[in-house]
Amino acid sequence: MLLLVLALGIMGLAGIQTRLLVETRTSAHRATAIRLIDDLTNRMALNRDAAIAGNYNFTWAAAATAAQDCVAAQCTGAQMAQSDLNLWRASVATALPAGGAASVFQSANDARQIGIAIAWTANESNAAAADATKYAAPFVIAAGVTCPTNSICHVVYVQP
Repeated sequence: MLLLVLALGIMGLAGIQTRLLVETRTSAHRATAIRLIDDLTNRMALNRDAAIAGNYNFTWAAAATAAQDCVAAQCTGAQMAQSDLNLWRASVATALPAGGAASVFQSANDARQIGIAIAWTANESNAAAADATKYAAPFVIAAGVTCPTNSICHVVYVQP
């Protein structure tokens, strides 16, 4: 009987440790997303007119387009925005699980306010049943912007 109680206690501790590991990983991914959003916010602040004009906007599935090398040659604001986005999206893809995903969009209420959303794959295999159900169903962030299925999204609104 004593061994049974001890075994159950050890199994309980192992479960808690596993859940703690998952939450630690999620926190690390969220911190990475915040750092990436800060990077893009700084890029937009330095190219404010292009940001307000919507040159930084793109959707989750939008493919990267060819951009001029703005280090080697002088660029317009729109070209700089495209160059910034290509560099930033490459950072998102390497820094977050499953390549991460991102979307940048204008606020429906204020054209000067820009939403930046970053998504990464949720580790739903270890999630509580209620959380796993939430991950499976995408949710609307803003008009026309929905968090991808089986993902965790972090959204920040900025004014460059």
